[in-house]
Parts: sequence; structure tokens; C-alpha cells
Amino acid sequence: MDMAKQLMGEMGLIDLYPDMITYVSMIKGFCDVGRLEEAYALFPVMSVHGCYPNVVAYSALLDGGLVFCEQGRAKDALSVLELMEVRGCAPNRVTASAWINGVCMNGQLQDVYKFIERIVGGGSVSMGDCYSSLVVCLIKIKKVEEAEKTFRMALSSGMKPDSLACSMMIREICSEKRVLDGFCLYEEVEKTGCLSSIDIDIYSILLAGLCQKSHSAEAARLARSMVEKRIPLRTPYVEKIVEHLKNFGGKELVAELVSMVR
Repeated sequence: MDMAKQLMGEMGLIDLYPDMITYVSMIKGFCDVGRLEEAYALFPVMSVHGCYPNVVAYSALLDGGLVFCEQGRAKDALSVLELMEVRGCAPNRVTASAWINGVCMNGQLQDVYKFIERIVGGGSVSMGDCYSSLVVCLIKIKKVEEAEKTFRMALSSGMKPDSLACSMMIREICSEKRVLDGFCLYEEVEKTGCLSSIDIDIYSILLAGLCQKSHSAEAARLARSMVEKRIPLRTPYVEKIVEHLKNFGGKELVAELVSMVR
């Protein structure tokens, strides 16, 4: 990078100037070796030479922040956010999710909340989006207890987790044989209106689990909800669910469920 920087300086001596490709390459190079201030310093210089910072240039700076997250360098990544805020540029939902994922994967949970506070402060990503990304990542790294705590905190604070976070959280609780807890969480999520695009497999998993554990009242309530929403049973679960509901006098309900089976 020192040689590249020197070469760029020498270009001006013979009336030659870097183009956009060169500037973006330099920004990326400086970020890769942790020289953030020098990467950022190129932005005003670009304008002087007629190369106005565009999405590609800012993306290079954002990618540099992601590299720091993946390397466990949370402080450097936070510095990228600070620099970008000055320029009025902030991560979008996709980038924010990648950064949160990078921090979590490196076991830097204490820094995640600093990231979320900073990202949300930029105004481009909602708190609900950030916490949804955090829940998904925590589940991926097998920190289910922390994920559930975070998910419930988000709900109680009025946030709306996205469909992926909802689906993964309920599925994980069910996989731990806590199907009643999963159903209660499902009902909490339903009250917030977050279930519009939830994975429809979750309904069958929940219903099959409730039937297996003989939670008849909850099973019937969920089955009626599925009929109202026209959510079909998944084939692998049909036999067990139908057998249980029939035993508890739900013949009409069974008939409606079976009519929707795919």
C-alpha cells in the first residue's frame, strides 16, 4: 500500500490522475490493512479529480468494515461506521446483518449492542431488523438461550422480528421438546402481526408437537387458526395430527385440515 500510495502521488507530477477504478482499489486496499483514515481521506480527493464517490466506493468502505468484523476487530469496524456517518452514508439492512453476523461469529457479543446502537442511530436500519439478525446469528452459533432472551426482549419492547427470526426461534424451541413454550411464543408473535410470511412448516411442526404431548386445547386452537388462514398441513405430519384430533372429537376440523393437505 505504501508503494501504491507513492505511485498515485507521482502520477500528478506528470499530469496524470487516478480514475474511479484506481480510487476504489486504493480504498479497498487501505481497509484491508486497517488504514481507515487513509481510505477515508481519498473521498474528498476523488472529487477534485472528477471522480465523485459512488455506491461502489462506499461499498468498498463498508466491505472493509465487514472484514474487520470477521477478523474480530470490532473497534476498527465501529470506526468505519463513524467515518461513514460524517459523509451521510450508513449501512443498509443487508450490510448491517452481515456486520452483526461477523461480530457474533467471533464471539464478540459484548460489542454487538454497540453496533446495533450505532447502526440504528444512522437511521437506515430499524431496531427490529438488527435484533432479528442478532437472533438468527445466535441460533446459528448454538447460543439458543441467549437468542430466546433477545427475541423475547425485542417483542416486549414493541419490535417486530422478521419472519426468518420468528421461524428459526419457534423451530429451535420445538426441537428442544418445549412445544408448549413454542406455541405460547407463537401466540405472542401473532399478536404483533409478524406471522404474515412465517415458514408454513412451523405450523405443522407446532401442531404435531402439541398432539404428541396431548395438549389438546392448544392443538385445536392452532388447527382452527390454520383453517382460517388456509395454511395446509405438511404431508409428513398428517397421520399423527389427524389421529389425535379425531380422538378428541375434532372430526369437522380434521376434515377441513385434510382438504388443504399438499
